[in-house]
Amino acid sequence: MKYLIGFIGFGEAAYHISAGLRSEGLDGMAAYDVMQEDDERGPKIRARARENGVALVSSLEELCRSADFLVSMNSPAVCVDVAKKALPLLMAGQVYCDFNSADPADMAAAAELPRPEGVKFADVAVLGAVPKGKHRTKMYVSGDGAEDFCNMYSRWNTAVKVLDAPAGGASAVKMFKSVFSKGIMQLLLEMYVPAEAYGVLDQVVDLTKDTFGTRSVEDFADENLFRTLIHARRRAAEMEAVVNTVERMGYDASVSRATCKKLKLLAEQNYKDRIGDARPGLRESVRLVARDTKGEV
Repeated sequence: MKYLIGFIGFGEAAYHISAGLRSEGLDGMAAYDVMQEDDERGPKIRARARENGVALVSSLEELCRSADFLVSMNSPAVCVDVAKKALPLLMAGQVYCDFNSADPADMAAAAELPRPEGVKFADVAVLGAVPKGKHRTKMYVSGDGAEDFCNMYSRWNTAVKVLDAPAGGASAVKMFKSVFSKGIMQLLLEMYVPAEAYGVLDQVVDLTKDTFGTRSVEDFADENLFRTLIHARRRAAEMEAVVNTVERMGYDASVSRATCKKLKLLAEQNYKDRIGDARPGLRESVRLVARDTKGEV
């Protein structure tokens, strides 16, 4: 039997995405998961596949023979190894779509693996919470199979955007976004936990809750990023006091310590004199730092 989509791995993300696609009327889905016959995990995998109308096949080889789009949803740690096994099993016209949150270098390496002529590779970055967004979760895709994947996936009321970049480009977008989305949570914890212990959590929350106001993060950075450059030396000294305060209370201050280090590196560039009274925006400020620091900040 032929299927439109074959999931290599049927964990949480594959379950939610297939549920969304099924709600749009897609019936042609199959999956193979190495744990599908496991005594502990197998029953849940099999039940979820039945729920979403996803056929479980007996092997990776069978899945690769029967699906037009192979969707790898495993783990970043094994994405290259899985691609090594799957790509040689494909034929011209099939597209291998790697959804794993992997290092862009790993994604590029997977795309360079030997594969039969006419087999394409799509690097797919899933940018959001899949349990909430399901198949409609925003996705960026790059690689020589990007257009094929987009043309197929867009038929099911989805949000996918093709990047003019080789495989690794979409994953790079996700990795850099994670600096913010994962990092800001650690920043908040480092601020709120000692504030609670000190008995001033409500005051700190109140002082920070309107930081962005009605502005986007882009607007906020456009208005304020240059201030970090010109006031880097003074702010580094302030952050040293922050580190001392948090650590003296017995809590981890690694985010603040890293901030202090980065501010000192920025201070070495003497932006206060170089920028003067100018107010460079987000992109100009970023390009200035990129030219000056070469990865040190």
